[in-house]
This record gives sequence, structure tokens and C-alpha cells, in this order.
Amino acid sequence: MTKLKIASTAKVIGLLGVIMMGTFGCSSEMGNQYSPEQVINNALKEEQTINNYYAEVEMSMIGEAGQVEKILLKEWNSDGKRKVETEKEDGSEYNVAINDGKKLISYQPDLKQAFIVEDEELLALNQVSPKQQAEQILSVIKDSHEISTEGEEEILGRSTYHLKATQKEENGLLGDQEIWVDKENWMVLKSISTTGDFKVEMVYTKLELEADIPEDTFTLDLPDDVQVQDLSDSVSDSEEITLEEAVTKIGKPFHYVKEEAGLTISRIEVVELKGELNRNEVNIDYQKDGLPYFTMTVFKSPEDAGEGTEMMPGEKAVKIRNHEASFMDLDEFRSVSWQEEGLNYNILFIDPNLTIDEINSIVSDMARAGEE
Repeated sequence: MTKLKIASTAKVIGLLGVIMMGTFGCSSEMGNQYSPEQVINNALKEEQTINNYYAEVEMSMIGEAGQVEKILLKEWNSDGKRKVETEKEDGSEYNVAINDGKKLISYQPDLKQAFIVEDEELLALNQVSPKQQAEQILSVIKDSHEISTEGEEEILGRSTYHLKATQKEENGLLGDQEIWVDKENWMVLKSISTTGDFKVEMVYTKLELEADIPEDTFTLDLPDDVQVQDLSDSVSDSEEITLEEAVTKIGKPFHYVKEEAGLTISRIEVVELKGELNRNEVNIDYQKDGLPYFTMTVFKSPEDAGEGTEMMPGEKAVKIRNHEASFMDLDEFRSVSWQEEGLNYNILFIDPNLTIDEINSIVSDMARAGEE
């Protein structure tokens, strides 16, 4: 199995988005003692949110050899508008992202590159509230971990409940967790996530609730020499096609699972990705005995497909059709992906009872579209 490494800044921040900046609504009645289950349940049931705040966060990523990489984060949040700045401890890899409610801009000055999203559906993906983000992590912990109370501690002068969550099954994506939950507003002010030899520590170093944030905080003027990519037009509407047409869209023959042993193809579609990706992806939906079973996606491997081999915590290296593959198992999301003959294959599990061993058996005898 591939050993865990320190992942890239963007990858780790994306993974930890459900952990950091977790905000919960204020509670009007607080007791002095709660069981772990009560702390989690109280946090999840609150409906009010803190609308305005400024925060500074320090995140440390610790690899298997003890190497440490620190990421510093600043966040401004006001009435649905959000600005986030991130950079390494040495000031490198600075990135700023602003969501003003109508448009999202992500700007990397070092690369002179910016991404813009104005599409309502894509923009909605970036408007998940801190409360919703934290709900996701706590919901998973509640079901997948054994939780214990480790007492009460102060962080930034605020009283918190210290909870320890130990995963019930080995090699889970979230690993073992420790969280410090604000007793008054249910924010997660500190967390430690340990998966194998990889550890991520996050702690608030500054927090101003009900902060007075100027409106121009959420504006960004890009220099003239910046390359701007509009992601709003990066994906076209999907189109249903035949298997023969799929070969044409991919540009070469590819492997697919034959219709046998109760398996049938319910739909084949092509999605045209534009912009930087600029490729066609073919999705084949499979049913078994009339019920959704899995979806297989095929596309040409990018030229740099062999680079950036860091594995996310909990990601497992497996063998599929005698090829190195990556298996991801996160609560209800499971998928396996591999490369073969210049093509990328990804299978998304739909049936919750479908196992990786069953998928491996199913794909061991694939047919080849375009050569039949």
C-alpha cells in the first residue's frame, strides 16, 4: 500500500473544509455537564447561526517522518458573504477567495491565475455555511466513532467541551478525532485528526464574533496580467449517447462491463468539460435486477496523470485488473479509480451493499467497445 505523504495545500484544505471553521447557533439554555451524545446532538439541532465574524486559524500537517507543514488562514464572514486567505507559514502559496453572494473569485498571485464562478448551481457548491460544514463532520463522527468526554478547557478565553472520537473501523477517511466545542455557540475551536502516520491539527488563534466588517472586504480587483478562467462555462449539458458514439467521443476503444448476470446498462451519457480540462467524459449507468448498481466513468488520461501521487488520509491502494488503483470509502461515498491503456476509469458505488471485491470480480472480464 502506498504510504501516506504530506499532501498539497489545496488538497488538505479541501478535505478539512468540513472540520475547520465549524460554526453553530447560539444556545439559550446551557447546563454545566453534557454527555458526549448530548454535546453532539445539541450542536446538530441548533438552527441559528453567527452571521458576522472574523477568524484566524493555524493548521499543521504532520507527515509520517515527523515533517510539519503549517498553513495560516484568515476568514471574514458577513451575512452570507465570505473571504478566505490562506498561505504557508513562510508566506508562500498565498491564495485569496471571495464569495460576494453573486460571484466567487479565487486568486493565486504567484501563479498570476484566477478562477471565477458565476453559475448559480456551481456557486451554490461554494456557499455551504460553516454550520453545515461542521454538521457534516459531527454527523459522521456520531455514527462512525466511539465518543468520550475529556473534560472542559479554555481556548481563546472561551470555555469548550473536549471530545475524543475513536474510529470504530480501521483505515477510515476521518481517522481518530479530537474536537474542542465552544460551550456557548457550538463552534469547533480546535481539532486534531489522526489517520495512520498522518496528523492534522487545527486551532483558532483569533476569533471576533459579531465583527464590524467593511463592505469593501468582499471586493477584489485583479491585475491586468492575471489569467482569468471562468468555471461557469466549464461543463456543458450532458447528452445521452450510444456505446458506439461513446467510442467516438472518447477518441479510442475502451473497456466496459457487459450486460450479463443481471447487469444492464440503463444510460450512457457524455459530459463535455471545457477550459483547462478540455475533455469528454463518458458515464455508463448500470442496474442489477432493475435497481441502480454503479456508474462507470471513462476519459482520456491527462498528460500529467503520473504526477501528484499523494494519497488522502483513508484512501487505500488496491489492485484492479492487475493495475494500481485507488479506493475511497467515506460513509456513503465509495469509489475506485485506475488508469489503463491511456484511459482513466472510475466506478462510483450506488448499491450500498456492493463491495470492492465484487467490483473487482465484475471488471475482471470486461468487453472492449469499438472492437466488437
